[in-house]
Amino acid sequence: MKTLRIACLLVFAFALSGFANAGEAKSAPKNIPDFDVQGISMTECQCTAYACPCRSNGHPDHGSCDAADFTYIKNGHYGKVDMSGFKAVLIGDLIDPDASKVQGTAYFDKGTTPAQREAFTEMLSFMFGWNPPHIVGSKVVSIDFKESPDKNTYTLTIPDILEEKGVMKRDSDGKPLNVVPAMDLWGNKITYVDNVVFKYHDKGVGEWDLSGHQANVKEFHTTKDMYAQKKLLVQHGDMSGTWTAEQKDMIKKMGMKPE
Repeated sequence: MKTLRIACLLVFAFALSGFANAGEAKSAPKNIPDFDVQGISMTECQCTAYACPCRSNGHPDHGSCDAADFTYIKNGHYGKVDMSGFKAVLIGDLIDPDASKVQGTAYFDKGTTPAQREAFTEMLSFMFGWNPPHIVGSKVVSIDFKESPDKNTYTLTIPDILEEKGVMKRDSDGKPLNVVPAMDLWGNKITYVDNVVFKYHDKGVGEWDLSGHQANVKEFHTTKDMYAQKKLLVQHGDMSGTWTAEQKDMIKKMGMKPE
């Protein structure tokens, strides 16, 4: 039951349908310990390459969206729990104008400890205080994530289930191209990358080959204080299809254009 509860929160946290307005949200738990986590997240989905409307306060142009959201906490803590090494990926129909249709399967790395899972559950409950969508299931698996030394190539594998590869483009000075402001659980920017491979096959659950569609990565440093002070674009969205006034102001202060 604990695993299912964790999976429920993971599904909702990873599912970008969680970009609801404040009026739809319940109060998040207030008495939680301080947290400070750093890591990397990679998302691939069926949206058009380099153009995910969900990241700029909108819904998918094609309705529902098959996707995989991966999170790797390299280091950090939640209260007294060391979160270093935590890995999980959520796969399924993760975004839909009808939130009741959102569903997915949560895959936890076998190296993740029960204490980390419980801590992650509480942390996400703080971040997202409203009801989670339907859960297809959860599994403990081997998750292999690799980041090349030059930080240009990212691969994610769950043996016999998931294969992903993203390649980042850089300019002549070595700076990442296609960095954009974005609504995201972990921060306010993402970097679009080439979706070289996105294949999923889990018998009885789902199957697709969406190679060539949308992919992005983001390195993050996320804290409880950021949420408490409402510093994230995701906290000011209404899914209207355009940036809200609050979001536009935040993006300008980031030195970026709210396009």
